[in-house]
Amino acid sequence: MLKGITWNWKLIVEIILFLSLLLSVIFIVTKMILAPSEVIKIDEHTEVKTDYVLMLLSCLAGLVIMMIPRFLEKKKEIDIPDAIEIIYFIFLFCAIYLGEVHNFYYLIPFWDTILHTFSGMMLGALGFIFVRFLNDTKFIHIHLTPFFVSFFAFCFAVTMGTLWEVYEFLVDGIFSTNMQKFITADNTVLVGRDALHDTMMDLIVDAVSSFIICLIGYVQLKKFKKNGFI
Repeated sequence: MLKGITWNWKLIVEIILFLSLLLSVIFIVTKMILAPSEVIKIDEHTEVKTDYVLMLLSCLAGLVIMMIPRFLEKKKEIDIPDAIEIIYFIFLFCAIYLGEVHNFYYLIPFWDTILHTFSGMMLGALGFIFVRFLNDTKFIHIHLTPFFVSFFAFCFAVTMGTLWEVYEFLVDGIFSTNMQKFITADNTVLVGRDALHDTMMDLIVDAVSSFIICLIGYVQLKKFKKNGFI
C-alpha cells in the first residue's frame, strides 16, 4: 500500500519535471528566434540570443539526466529508493527550471549554496547505494568495513561535485555562458579571488554536506554491525 503511494508521488513529480523542461525548451527556442543579436542589444535588461543559450543547454541536459535513475533500474538493475528519486527530481526542478529559467540564482540569496548542500547529501547517499549494488552483484563480492563504505561514498560525492564544476567551466568557455557566476546580475565581470568564489564555495559545500551524510551512514552501519546485521 505504502509502496504504491510512493510510486504515484514519484511519477507525479517526474511528469511535472518533464513537462516543465519540455515547455521551457519550446519557450526558449521561440525567444531565441525573436530576440535581437548581441550587436544590437539595447540595454542591460534586454535579452539577446546568447542570454538564452545557458537556459536551453540546461533544459536539454535536464531532460537527459532525469532519465538516469530509470536507466539504472531497468538496464543495470540498481534499486534506487523512491525517496531518493523524488529528491533527485525536485533538485533538478529547483536547479534548472527555477534556477536557470526563472533566474532564482540571482533572485534568491544563497540559492546555489542551498542546492549544492542537497546535492552533496544526495550524492553521498547514492555512494552507499552503489556499494550495496556491488555487494549484491553475483560476480563481485566485496565486504567493506563501515569506515571504507562511508569513505567511498564521500569520495564518490566529492568526485561527482568536482566533475560538475569541470562541466560548468567547459560550457562557460565554449558557449560564453555564466554557469560559474563570474559575471554578476549587473554585468560586472569578477576578477581574482572573487571570480573563484562561486566554484570554491560549491566544492566546499559539496564536501561538507556529503561528509555529514556519510558520517550519519557510518554511525548507522556501525550500529547494524554491532547488532549482528549484515
